[in-house]
Amino acid sequence: MSFPLTKAFELVEDAYAKARLSHAYLITGPKGSGKGELAKRFLTLAGASVSSLGKSGLEAYQSPTTAVVSPRSKSRRIRVNEIRELEHVLQMAAPAGTTKFAIIQDADRMNEESANAFLKTLEEPPNGSRILLITARPELLLDTILSRCVRIDLIGETAITAPSPREAAVLDALSQHARRGETGLGSALTVMSAFSSALKQEKAEIAAHFAAMQKDEVKQLKNVSEGDYLKNREEYFKAVTEAEYLQKRSEMVELLVMWWGDAMRAKAGAERLDLPGYQEGTATLAQRFSLDELYEKLKTVEELRANLQTNILEALAIEVCFMKAFA
Repeated sequence: MSFPLTKAFELVEDAYAKARLSHAYLITGPKGSGKGELAKRFLTLAGASVSSLGKSGLEAYQSPTTAVVSPRSKSRRIRVNEIRELEHVLQMAAPAGTTKFAIIQDADRMNEESANAFLKTLEEPPNGSRILLITARPELLLDTILSRCVRIDLIGETAITAPSPREAAVLDALSQHARRGETGLGSALTVMSAFSSALKQEKAEIAAHFAAMQKDEVKQLKNVSEGDYLKNREEYFKAVTEAEYLQKRSEMVELLVMWWGDAMRAKAGAERLDLPGYQEGTATLAQRFSLDELYEKLKTVEELRANLQTNILEALAIEVCFMKAFA
């Protein structure tokens, strides 16, 4: 389940008060969801403060007890020597009661060697240490890393006032469906078609973008690089294409969550809406359904989000959701 930043921090504070914080957290979510801010709040909770003048963001917290790693090389990768530096900070002695932090920004940018080196630290973390991984693309991390972290998924807290053209197409279809009071299998399939078409277009655009990047890289490096390097880069582009699509798919599913969430807010008389430009449609749903019925529909979309994180067939998961929420 995904949380707004404020709710996520409330849960972290509660775990801290009960001495139930984990040694490792994976903080993920789309751009603007507050991943870095949540990491800062982890640091503040443990008594850390800004210690590096002239630096901004999490880098400003760099200290003898806090290591902050991010992509720095020309290839924008996190290399094994940077992981070794992080490990050194965690292994050093610290004053009693001090929590040592290791923070990896854009953790999906670790290469194979650095990821495997980091895994050893994650499996046997030094006493009094806490590890925070930050990424918008958790799908690019090793499964063995994912399984050893408590995952915190964040959602954006700002309303969508200017959706992208494809988001607008989906929201327009939802709004039409609501205003017309349509029911039955056919109407649900019409809304689902708009959603699936938007996903298909996003997938094609993402694939074309990274294919062009790969083509340019091959053109520049084919005469100066070994075959293994280009083969590995081919695997990288394949993985990053899939990860980018999964991120975009997650954002599209989030539109459905906002849609039914706004209908529940309208039912309860709340003023704040995630989709203020589409309040006519969500207000119609609020009049048509009871609060319990709206909650069930929202829960169906939440189930879709959870199912899509498994190996379930995407098309089947989407069809089941739309049949239950919109038929």
